[in-house]
Amino acid sequence: MKPLVLFACLSPLAIIWIVMKLSVWVFAVNNEKEYVRKEPLRKRGPFVDNAYADVDEEEEEFGDRTDYQ
Repeated sequence: MKPLVLFACLSPLAIIWIVMKLSVWVFAVNNEKEYVRKEPLRKRGPFVDNAYADVDEEEEEFGDRTDYQ
């Protein structure tokens, strides 16, 4: 009798927990679908010609071999 009462008391909590997990999962899936659908239409910014170039090479005090103080 006692396990049946315990199960009857805790089953609503378990059902609420499962419903919340499913609703969060559905919400995340819908957000991801929306993001993926909009991704090809996203405007890409201006790209830098040489992203790894040394931009202040002329202003450096020391040469490339003596770049310490």
